[in-house]
Amino acid sequence: MPQPSISYACGRVGVLRRTALHEAQLERLSAAHTYRDALRTLSDIGFAAADGADFQTAADLHVRKACQLIRTVTPDPDVTDSFLLRYDIHNLKVLFKSRMLAQKPQFLSECGTLSLERLRHAVLEHTYHQLPTALKTAMELLEKRSATSFDPMFCDTELDKALYRQVFLNLSQSRNATVAKKYFKAKVDLQNAIMLLRLKAMGKDEDFFANLALPGGDIAVAAYAKAFAEPERLVRELLRYGANVSQAALAANLDTTKLPYLEKVADDYLYGLFKGYRYEAESLEILIAFLLQKQREATDVRLIMAGKLNGFAPEAVAERVRELHG
Repeated sequence: MPQPSISYACGRVGVLRRTALHEAQLERLSAAHTYRDALRTLSDIGFAAADGADFQTAADLHVRKACQLIRTVTPDPDVTDSFLLRYDIHNLKVLFKSRMLAQKPQFLSECGTLSLERLRHAVLEHTYHQLPTALKTAMELLEKRSATSFDPMFCDTELDKALYRQVFLNLSQSRNATVAKKYFKAKVDLQNAIMLLRLKAMGKDEDFFANLALPGGDIAVAAYAKAFAEPERLVRELLRYGANVSQAALAANLDTTKLPYLEKVADDYLYGLFKGYRYEAESLEILIAFLLQKQREATDVRLIMAGKLNGFAPEAVAERVRELHG
């Protein structure tokens, strides 16, 4: 149940912030010579238990604890739940595809706003009236479309669009959503830019992109469409998100191997919108900054450990690691 006091919520988060991962700890993890050495380092820095559990399990638990805490202490779930809806969307994708393909669902997340049992029942029974408005509409569309043919890509596209429709619907209900709205508008624009560059590299055209484009951003879909023929237009549009982002987009347009770096720079920009609130006395943004940091810590651990496990070049991994500002 939401707590009525932002003071209480920020106090809880403030105590746990002391256990955040720091750049020095990530550097130590990166410097480990082997995957086994890296596993021991994860235990030494307190990220993983000493029982030899795999890093994916530890990373999942790391994020799940943060999500559960935020849901417990938030005084404004309309805003904070918007940052957790991505996990509900992931679960709906897995459950729906698994049902259509007669497979057992795997890798479900407990980080969302809706219980797994509730989602399982909804998908199994083909009934979605208890879901948030945009998710309900998307799932009913998928059921109708899949009655004649099943297209996994259409499933992903419609649920991704539903995510942002629901996010902006949630945020419209709150008076504390100014920074969150800025975050999600920027996130839509940046994800659309990355999608455009990927599709262009695959030989797709602007009409194909327009069918996939996410709603709610500040950059019009028509502007992206023109960027297919005028790459410099995309660079100009992205200047609103800083020189680092626009330059990374230019580099990715010339060389698609630079797309992971654009993703990193875009994510760093989004995180930076909340970084300045981390040490305020009281604000909803403190809770969101805490959640984003925990997600980034888990992402960095996954990147570094996957690199160790698969023998990736250290510089290739370093290019993808997010800034923690720990």
